[in-house]
Amino acid sequence: MRLALILLLLTAPLSAAADWLWGGADEPMPQVQVAEPFVEWRTGPAVGYPVFHTSEKGEWLTLRMRKTSWLKVTDRKGREGWVHIDDVQLTLDGEGEQVSLTNPRFDDFSSRSWEAGLMMGEFEGAAVTAIYGGYLLTRNLSAELWGSQVLGSASEIRMVNANIVHQPFPHWRISPFFTLGVGHIFIEPKATLAAPDDRDNSIGHAGLGVRAYITDNYFIRAEVKDYKIFTNRATNEEATEWKIGLSIFF
Repeated sequence: MRLALILLLLTAPLSAAADWLWGGADEPMPQVQVAEPFVEWRTGPAVGYPVFHTSEKGEWLTLRMRKTSWLKVTDRKGREGWVHIDDVQLTLDGEGEQVSLTNPRFDDFSSRSWEAGLMMGEFEGAAVTAIYGGYLLTRNLSAELWGSQVLGSASEIRMVNANIVHQPFPHWRISPFFTLGVGHIFIEPKATLAAPDDRDNSIGHAGLGVRAYITDNYFIRAEVKDYKIFTNRATNEEATEWKIGLSIFF
């Protein structure tokens, strides 16, 4: 069940992120006029798809959908195909002005300031769900604030953490990172005969992980962390956690 939830987390937002629609349901689709001698249409959103039609200068195209650097268009005869964003940049809008669109680049991933994500995994064998928000401090360093819930067989655990994340190669599409942080853990036993001595403790952690950028705004994040739990007893405790999830930058 937990694996199914993780797969659902990864796949459901991707389909929405991959196909970005223009405007709302009640808004008319934008139209552009071909200004070059011709514009090539392809059967799919990639160079590998064959060219099956061309629109000549003066024809009007309706922009339906965007997928990375490609736009799905239709003409007045109802034909449908994909045009590269560079070709759309050479068209004119309804007022005769040249169309200006943002072509997503990998540089966008490393130039973001904020990010947030939802992750799932295991904390010492128990299911953990976590959310976080982060802010880019420098090219290589980010500050993050986390909240986590662990559902064990004997107790429910909540954690809050503040992290520093170091990315040695932020320009890589698949980028490793290292993290250090401190926080607090709150333990609520589900059923006990006697109240435990420790219900909340300070924690520290170190970890490593990888980020894989997949669309204009989304990336997959996976990580492993080793926790040190500082108790009031003679010895402290240790725990290991792994998580994987989907994040968005903006």
